[in-house]
Amino acid sequence: MSIYLAYIVIVQIITTVLFKDYNLIYLLILLILSLFLVMKRKWSILFTCLISILITSLICFFQNNIINSPNPKPAQSVRGVIISSPIIDGNKISFTFKLTNQKVLLNSFANSKDQLKVFQNRQIGEICDVTGDVDLPQKNSNPYLFNYQKYLLNQGIQWTITTDPNSLLKCKNGTRTLLQSIVYNRQALTNYVEEHFDSITEGYINALLFGDRSKMNVETESEYQIVGIVHLLAISGSHISLLSLCIYFLLIRVGVTKETSLFITIVCIITYGFLAGASASVVRAVIIGALVCVFRLAKIKVDLTSLIYLSCIVMLLIRPNYIYDLGFQFSFVTSFVLILTSKQILNYNTWYAKALFTSSITQLVSIPILLYNFHELSPYSIFINLIFIPFISFIVMPLCIICFSLSLITPAISVYFTMLLTFFINLSDELLSFCMQLPFIKLIFTHPSREILFLYIMLIFLILYFMESEKEKKLFINCVIGFFILIIGHLFFPFINPIGKVMFIDVGQGDCILIKLPFNKGNYVIDTGGKLIINEEDWMKRKKPFSTGSDILIPILKGEGISKIDKLIFTHGDIDHIGGGLEVLQSFHVKQLIVGNKHTFTEAEKERITLAINKGIEVKKISEGKKWKVGRNYFEVISPIKNYKGEENHGSIVIKSTIGGKSWLFTGDLDESGEIELISKYKHIKADVLKIGHHGSNTSTSEELLKAVSPKVGIISVGTKNRYGHPKQEVLSRLQKNNVKILRTDKNGAITYEFKSGQGTLYVFKAYRKEKNRN
Repeated sequence: MSIYLAYIVIVQIITTVLFKDYNLIYLLILLILSLFLVMKRKWSILFTCLISILITSLICFFQNNIINSPNPKPAQSVRGVIISSPIIDGNKISFTFKLTNQKVLLNSFANSKDQLKVFQNRQIGEICDVTGDVDLPQKNSNPYLFNYQKYLLNQGIQWTITTDPNSLLKCKNGTRTLLQSIVYNRQALTNYVEEHFDSITEGYINALLFGDRSKMNVETESEYQIVGIVHLLAISGSHISLLSLCIYFLLIRVGVTKETSLFITIVCIITYGFLAGASASVVRAVIIGALVCVFRLAKIKVDLTSLIYLSCIVMLLIRPNYIYDLGFQFSFVTSFVLILTSKQILNYNTWYAKALFTSSITQLVSIPILLYNFHELSPYSIFINLIFIPFISFIVMPLCIICFSLSLITPAISVYFTMLLTFFINLSDELLSFCMQLPFIKLIFTHPSREILFLYIMLIFLILYFMESEKEKKLFINCVIGFFILIIGHLFFPFINPIGKVMFIDVGQGDCILIKLPFNKGNYVIDTGGKLIINEEDWMKRKKPFSTGSDILIPILKGEGISKIDKLIFTHGDIDHIGGGLEVLQSFHVKQLIVGNKHTFTEAEKERITLAINKGIEVKKISEGKKWKVGRNYFEVISPIKNYKGEENHGSIVIKSTIGGKSWLFTGDLDESGEIELISKYKHIKADVLKIGHHGSNTSTSEELLKAVSPKVGIISVGTKNRYGHPKQEVLSRLQKNNVKILRTDKNGAITYEFKSGQGTLYVFKAYRKEKNRN
């Protein structure tokens, strides 16, 4: 039975990916697999595979048709039903809103505490009349970032509505479905935990009992991810297994028949699956638990391997897009490998040898997923897992269950257990902080190509395959050596990579430029973008506010394989240029911070300079005349003057450079009077590419500058529908008059010049993505 199920899973996965990417390679794989079965005369398996391909193809076709068929734009005033638990973060509320003919994502922002109280009263199943602005979800405009539009499309959502907070006053109770009632109770339970436990324990209790990590401390959760143990904060198969066993044997003990006990157990674990958030790993565990009970009711013996295959088949039949869910990938990959290597695990005599082997093998098979999605690994994750798995599983989680249960029965006793839980959580946080101080705690890898990813998967498969046989020990060792050569080569690839880049990153209304020199000879970041945050009251602040540094720049740096910024350059002190620099300085390795040599710094600059000094980062003030050269690449600072005093934009750092065979002029927010000064000082200021000053404002990019520089390309870093109206039409007209090709981050996304040996290509992310999708 297992062999049939294994083939069904394989063809399901390949067919699903084929329908998603429309790549002929996957069709070729299916043809090779079919030919192999024909040659082996495995007619029954071939027939099973063909049926599976047909069914999966039909499901994928209909699902893609639903997702890709455009829904009509909703009216500004609509009536609908709240069909997901409202999520409140600071002054923001968001939930899925069901209209007559489609689902939308509804967002609203409270301007007062009274409006926030209205948000807190909103519940799943309520009917609301709302009025707001209707928009399409933003498309990705930079590489390596989470694709939020794709995520919403997979949820069947094509439009978002941002409504006036007063609109949510007009809601009335509706009739909840059974599923909505379960989700409502989950929301009530997580709210109960938030009200009855402190900020230290509530995050762990909600995460480990109800699958809700929204109350976890952001820094702690990030550290869990960096060291490779974030999976411990998710509900897994062990939780469901423990629950089902407890329910079943409890029912048996009180005299309930086996058949009735099994049926009640099925109902309970399905209900708990929804209470736990119904993530992919939870759904897998629930399906396996339910199947165990069903087979016992039918008195059919079935092995665990078949159960895992069956759960995978069921999930992909229900929702083929599960294949792209990280929880699904991690859950099934680790489950499969533990089943396949169970004999090797049992061969070890001591518990710590078994634990070490288990940790090693699960980390090994997780590597391709981690590298493709997060571009980093922790070399200590195997050993940290050995410490934290028993600590969380046998101490923290049981205490969470005890504290929550006692708070419902005897709150007075619960307090003492909560104190104990707090002690162990603080202990784990201290241990985690110690781990974060270890050298090379995270290794950063370039985003792997599909070919590199295929090599990882094949080598891991061969390691597991040859591990089974004593006769193939030499081949096993060769595969292990090959794997280490691959991963070391991948890690050090930036040092042998002859390709360099200049990337104008789309950070909205701001500037951020990455200069990556070949062979890792230099990684420079000119400005980091930033969002102006007006003074907010504490109740308005989000758990994790958006930052161009942590949410855009750092993921791009990791995707490019950059582990160190050699020069972080702040052209001037405006927040839209240096706002994200705070997070970059806090969490990324920066060798040198460069600021203008001026008399007065803004408060934002002072804060970042102080942070850099405290972290031991060299802070250097530069002015005109500063030059440096790396290979054929040349950089010269031509503004500001030394000890500059005056207006902030006028004092921007301006850099003239030669990179990848082209000349560049990076102007920051230099104003027109500053441009005139440059022209009078520097007679040879021509450049192939001009970074248009001040986002296309009419205070910059004068006619005189354009004639002196004579650029072929002008790049404008600007936000979509920004409130300043940038770029100004007169600036665009001026550029067109001078035959300058205009590229804009708001329309083109990230703009990249990729070069090798003095020659290169300029391309934009949005056009590249369309071409990639067509292929």
